[in-house]
Amino acid sequence: MVFFPVMVGIVTGLIALNTEFPEVHPQEIILGDGDASISWPVVNGSFSGVSRINEILNYKYVTGETLEETGENYREYGRGIIGSYFVVNHTDTEFLDLTITVETLGAYPDAMVFNYCFNLDTGEEVVPEDMFMENKIQDLVQMCNTELQNRISSEIQTEYTFEEENLNQLGIRRGGIVFHYDFGFPHSTVALEPDGELFFYWSDLNGFLLPDARR
Repeated sequence: MVFFPVMVGIVTGLIALNTEFPEVHPQEIILGDGDASISWPVVNGSFSGVSRINEILNYKYVTGETLEETGENYREYGRGIIGSYFVVNHTDTEFLDLTITVETLGAYPDAMVFNYCFNLDTGEEVVPEDMFMENKIQDLVQMCNTELQNRISSEIQTEYTFEEENLNQLGIRRGGIVFHYDFGFPHSTVALEPDGELFFYWSDLNGFLLPDARR
């Protein structure tokens, strides 16, 4: 049974392409009468990890509900997930880094942000153990925490600390690596939230990176 009145831009198959770089195409789903839509990433390419990446990016796996459930909920209540979009932050022959933003509506508008950094060979998400020397992890955490504290205004009373677990939220950029730190401010004060994107150039990180990860 088809639940959506309109479906636009569906990617025609996941056919492997003879290219060194992955290609990310939007799967577009119109919700309701066309005033809201889902734009979801589908990855194509000749690299070995493409199937696994698309498994991880499966809509239900990410959001916890099917596209049909999203559509039904939107048409009946006008709430819940009301749209989504994605941005490809970086891609090369080794990595694919992208961010999905899922817009929601409850008592007030909100959004869920999902950051992904994939290894193209395995299709798995990149973890700190793939990139950094074990004996340098604590030094790296300290460097990140110093940068984090520099961004926190003295007017903010809550204490925030960059911990080792925050290294898992890493992303690849052309010039270096970014760590995503979520301050978790409530919607009413999100405009006051400090910048949680901690970027370091490759040259800043060479002392922490595994030999194969250095650039």
